[in-house]
Amino acid sequence: MQDTKSTAIIWALKVLPHSLRSKISSAIEPVSDKVQDIVLRCNRPVCVYSRGKQLYLTQTGCLTDSLKSQELVISTQQEVLECFNIACGYSVYSHISEIKEGFITIKGGHRVGIAGTAVMSSGAIHNIRDISTISIRISRQIIGCAEAVTQEYIRARGGLLICGSPCSGKTTLIRDMARLLSTLYAGRVALVDTRGELASVCQGVAQNDVGLCDVLDGYPRAEAIEQAVRSLSPEHIICDEIGSLQDATAIMRGINSGVRFVATIHAHNKQELIARENIRQILDTGAFKKVVFLSDRDKPCQITEQLSVEELCCV
Repeated sequence: MQDTKSTAIIWALKVLPHSLRSKISSAIEPVSDKVQDIVLRCNRPVCVYSRGKQLYLTQTGCLTDSLKSQELVISTQQEVLECFNIACGYSVYSHISEIKEGFITIKGGHRVGIAGTAVMSSGAIHNIRDISTISIRISRQIIGCAEAVTQEYIRARGGLLICGSPCSGKTTLIRDMARLLSTLYAGRVALVDTRGELASVCQGVAQNDVGLCDVLDGYPRAEAIEQAVRSLSPEHIICDEIGSLQDATAIMRGINSGVRFVATIHAHNKQELIARENIRQILDTGAFKKVVFLSDRDKPCQITEQLSVEELCCV
């Protein structure tokens, strides 16, 4: 498997304020293939999360695991705000729909998470102000990581649901599945990239290697599924983080048109999965025949358990 993360991380560093960029770049260089998140918090130490370890940036451009160090870099409110503005391309209004969801996707597929004070309107989040935290999650592309699961999917009948906790490699796995299905197996694949993390399209060109997929970038998930079925004649539809009733309805229409689905969902284990009513509705569509669970963030993309939907429902 070829890990292209070290090259892609350059785009994540570009979103950092100039006052921190060189220090962080120097500090993470020895562990760039393991870095998962870079986090700035107002008036708090700059944190780097690396395979389960919480590390802190020092003034000398190194990382330490000790909060007692006197040389820790403290990110200011101005630096947090500058990072937010860079992520928005200095056009906050054009990203308002993403901001309301709590994140912005930047070039390279990296997700910039946002925490602050919610601005409410008619019971819904209208905006976020007084940004207090910026969390840059590093997108990772590992060429070849999905070879085994793709072979199993091709042999089986029906769809595949991939479950795992955050940073377990769900997005990485289905990105590689999209590449393999559309090239090695010559399948017609529609890739539903609602948040821009899978293909990382920039001006119509995918920055990540997703093979010969038809990419529906930025579409609401259910609408993208319906449009793909209506206009692109896919054999396979791949989408990330399903879960709503609208998703279930769109998936049902897709399988009625003969489409197979590969999708991910947030669930650490089978008990957590079947405890959620909306997930049971999705399983009831019959779109998925097999469910796999991934390991935690320390071993991304590694499958720990595979079950048929029938076996899962007996839990």
